[in-house]
Amino acid sequence: MRLRRRDGLVEAAAPRPRVPVFRSGTSLEIAELAWQTEGVSREAALTIPSVAACRNLIVGTIVQLDAFCYRGEERLDGGYLLTKPDPSTSWTATIAGTVDDLLFHGYAFWRVLELDPEGFPRRARWTPFRDVTPVTRSTGGSYAVLEGYRVAGVEGVLAPEALIRFDGQAPAVLETGARILAGGLELEEAARRLSAVELPAGVLKNEGSELNEEEAQAYVEKFSENRRLYGIAFLQGVDYSRENLSPADLQLLEARHNIATEVARLFNVPVAMIGASPSGHSSAMLYANLTQMLSMLVSTSCAPHLNVIETTLTDVATPRGQAVAFDVQQFLRADPQAAADYAIALLGAGIVTVQEARAMLGIPSSGGPPDLTPGRV
Repeated sequence: MRLRRRDGLVEAAAPRPRVPVFRSGTSLEIAELAWQTEGVSREAALTIPSVAACRNLIVGTIVQLDAFCYRGEERLDGGYLLTKPDPSTSWTATIAGTVDDLLFHGYAFWRVLELDPEGFPRRARWTPFRDVTPVTRSTGGSYAVLEGYRVAGVEGVLAPEALIRFDGQAPAVLETGARILAGGLELEEAARRLSAVELPAGVLKNEGSELNEEEAQAYVEKFSENRRLYGIAFLQGVDYSRENLSPADLQLLEARHNIATEVARLFNVPVAMIGASPSGHSSAMLYANLTQMLSMLVSTSCAPHLNVIETTLTDVATPRGQAVAFDVQQFLRADPQAAADYAIALLGAGIVTVQEARAMLGIPSSGGPPDLTPGRV
């Protein structure tokens, strides 16, 4: 069955006889139920600085990468779907929402808006995970048959082909990191409370005759006034001890550093890139290891999500023989020295021409066609 156009959108005429299936233990309903019962929402998790840093680092890296379509060694025109799939917003916003949902919920959706003459999606709109409800039919076994989706603001049940579903490569962060996130929220709240509490700078201990409440209050006020006026105070029958309270103790820095380290591990982000370290204390990211850090970020933190988007769009949005890929080299070439070494190495090996090498470095080509490389340096 095909989708039919109506008012510029694509809707389902009837469910197909054969549809994808969900394993009941990892279905969207169970993922949504887990999110509701964990007690830590995405919005609450993002109030933890280390969570926001990891999210922004991963999403911010991926939105800088250009997607392209290719067949063998030939680069093809990706069309609207790989440049501006949603006519009402940018490619950056679409990819950012998609990766965000993959991180926190494990699934992401694009609603198909328009098909090309061959029946492949041409236009699509990122639809937040919470706005999509799967409609399934139990088969009595470990799998449930997916019959369609209900989307907020859309009447009726849309067929599975009306949405592009991105299945995350790992369980949602809100599920696997529930304890870590809950602990991080408690620590942030405790640090906020301690920062607002007035703590004494010292303690007066009475070693003489017992004083009533009014006399003790008058003694403390007199002691404070003498210290303020003269810098010293005379004590008789009273012992003064100074409280040694450091800002690190009041702000729970060590415990919060440990939480930041655990959050970095949860997102597979190099700990040094968010100011955390395996020991729980901050560590430096040096210029000497910047290239290695960027490579690790792309290969461990971003590559799994990039692969999910690439394979999904390749399967549902391109004819057989074509594929979708992200140009990760453009991000790794953000370091000028690494970019120059990369271009020189390719030129020396005869893989690229001088014009192509100049285009990689953002230098205007001398007589050759400009912008031979899609990446921005």
